[in-house]
Amino acid sequence: MVDSTSVPPLISSVFPSIHTISELVITPLHADDKEPEPKVPGSEEEVSYEIGFRLSPGRPGSVDEFNIGGFGNEVDAVIRLTRDKVYWIFPTISSTLPSNVDTQILLVRLRSGHAAAVLPLTTPLYMGTFRGSQFGTVVARFEKDSKTNSSKTFASVVVSFGSKIQDVVRNVVDSARIVRFGKPGIPRQLLPAENHIFTNTLTYCTWNSLHPPTLPTSNNALATLRYFAENGIYPTSFLIDDAWQDYGNLRLQSFGSNPSFLDGMEHLGQLVEQAKTVYGVKRVGAWHTIQGYWCGVEPTNFIEKYRLVKVTKDGYPGPFEPAGFAYYIPHPESVGAFFDDYYATLAGHGITFTKCDNMASLDNLITAVEVISHHKGGRETLGKPVDVPSIRHSYKMAIKNAAEKWFGSDEGNVIWCMEMSPRVLLGEEVGMPHSPSKRAITRNSDDYYPDQPDSHRYHIFTNAVNALFTSQLNVVPDLDMFQSHPYIRPQIDGTPPPAIQSSDDYEQAPFHAAMRALGAGPVTLTDVPGKTDPTILNKLIGSRTEGGRSVALQANASPFVSNQVFDPSLLDGGVGKALRVFSKSTVGGMIGFWNIRKSDGVVEDEVCLADIDDLLGYSWKQEKVVLFSVMTQDLQVIEGQGAESSNPGEMKIELGPFGFDLIAVTPLLHVSPSSTFSVAILGLVDKYNSLAGISNHEISENQAGNATLRINYICCGAAGIYVHGRNGPKSVRASVDSKPVSDDDIQIIPQTGGHLYKIDLHSFLKGRVEDKPLSLELQISTTVQE
Repeated sequence: MVDSTSVPPLISSVFPSIHTISELVITPLHADDKEPEPKVPGSEEEVSYEIGFRLSPGRPGSVDEFNIGGFGNEVDAVIRLTRDKVYWIFPTISSTLPSNVDTQILLVRLRSGHAAAVLPLTTPLYMGTFRGSQFGTVVARFEKDSKTNSSKTFASVVVSFGSKIQDVVRNVVDSARIVRFGKPGIPRQLLPAENHIFTNTLTYCTWNSLHPPTLPTSNNALATLRYFAENGIYPTSFLIDDAWQDYGNLRLQSFGSNPSFLDGMEHLGQLVEQAKTVYGVKRVGAWHTIQGYWCGVEPTNFIEKYRLVKVTKDGYPGPFEPAGFAYYIPHPESVGAFFDDYYATLAGHGITFTKCDNMASLDNLITAVEVISHHKGGRETLGKPVDVPSIRHSYKMAIKNAAEKWFGSDEGNVIWCMEMSPRVLLGEEVGMPHSPSKRAITRNSDDYYPDQPDSHRYHIFTNAVNALFTSQLNVVPDLDMFQSHPYIRPQIDGTPPPAIQSSDDYEQAPFHAAMRALGAGPVTLTDVPGKTDPTILNKLIGSRTEGGRSVALQANASPFVSNQVFDPSLLDGGVGKALRVFSKSTVGGMIGFWNIRKSDGVVEDEVCLADIDDLLGYSWKQEKVVLFSVMTQDLQVIEGQGAESSNPGEMKIELGPFGFDLIAVTPLLHVSPSSTFSVAILGLVDKYNSLAGISNHEISENQAGNATLRINYICCGAAGIYVHGRNGPKSVRASVDSKPVSDDDIQIIPQTGGHLYKIDLHSFLKGRVEDKPLSLELQISTTVQE
């Protein structure tokens, strides 16, 4: 037992009874490879600890549990990220942990002002999680994945403390790497950027698109692509989701395709070819589950070529199958050949990426036995038991190896879905490799449900909170698909049209589209054929060649939340605050405000100086910044010098049900020390993420005090530049790609202290064929030019 005086006070403030656990080992961790951010005066340095729990000898599947007690009185609020379903993590603001499902990480706010993150590790030896006890206390739980003979084996929980929850979560994951790999962490600059094959492009997925009343057929998928093209929308990627495979009784029958999906085509390759040649799609992907199909494979069809195992599952919530359900999957020694052959078949049809679903269901497996023979009618001969942990490892490696062999080594050639198990997110194969080289794309939340109005608010909350954790792993969080139109209710043939419900009119489409603009993962559309709303979609995408592929204006790094997310009233009804979502940019950043309040709750809020601190850090207070509302087009200049974070709000935010706003926060740039004016680059102000439209910029000044501002934009749109100063410019002239901009395409809007210039770039798209950024040059003169 550790003496209570030897437990660091910060750990005791969270778990005051943890010292009662015998043979506990607590070790300070030092990640000295990170650049420290300037601290608020009086705040303490960030610190992390490893807490070691001695495991008992045991076999795979056995569990050690340690009751670490309840939360201390110093704990003000807790967010638990819990696997309420075996394959998804759900954030909940609650200090009570369920006893029957696993909590992956705890986020804690202390009354002292500190924030903390508590993360159980998962290694090849064990899977670590938290559960609740019948007494309301917290239990650290370690399920063994390998036999432990020695009593010297320890399992670890890492805890980090600091002032900002976004920094604390980053530190706890960095500290987990220190513990896992026995070295001073992986420097932040070496963690791969969130780039992948889908970056800044649009993807079309068939999943919700081809639900009743629309049949899942290849021709209906092509009809959607055709309607996109008629409205100037050109996806780069096309994902063929569930329903295309040859399946029966929820088992995979062959590597072929479902005839009803092919709808007259001979094979899948014909659909791929038409999508590419007719509609300009560059990449086509195919969906499958980690088992082949939902309930594995048809044993009589595969046993002649591949060794098989018969597995049974437990009763962890999520899957529709009951506890004890048995099905057939490839043997861990044959699964490599199975997926190599399957991916070779897909590649032969022109498929270049996959979406691998139902990943975490491998956690459900409790027994596995080799199948020696299997005959129609169910007669079979079973052999020796198979190690269940070997199935989990070999399946992930089989997918990775087959994808790299047949699709190449590009980031994102597999989208890992229903994968939110510690064995995936913290495992060496996907989320925490020993030496990160590229990030994997992993789904970040439960599905987008267009038919469930109450799901939309929580979907935004889930993605914002989960991304705080998942983006620090070696993955890119995928916020899931969405539709640009209201929900289309199915109609059964011969029956009256379904009654229109009030929820059908909810503005869920822009609500989701705006959130995707702050994500770094794939931007995926799943519209019903003929129902796309370009007015919504055009705020998320743009073009830079006439008739060219659509460019998605999205963040280059995943969003994060601040300590404000601990507010338990965010999801309540009535009047209250908005959920804040932050996204950094090459020029400042964006703050999103979402009304996630239930029923018809409304938001009355404001942009505070503390919000700017959370986005830009404290150093911004040496300068001035501009706040620009994308939704209202309001603009305000904020003086940083001498400003206090506790000051009243600087810009009012008022949102009705399903309302949101996106605020661009960008610095005022000095042309030179002697200049009489400064400028703020607002990006493409007709887009949700206006700052994502900026590729790069530069400012120069001549001897006469006149400035030249050059900005490259990744696509067309309405370019916004604010010029600030009492003695502002006498004239502003603009050109795009060296072609002069007419006065009709420049809108000048007076502001307090300056002028906002909006320059329409759309007219320069006609006849443009070179696929490169649009270059805007602005000549700002302090003297009148003839």
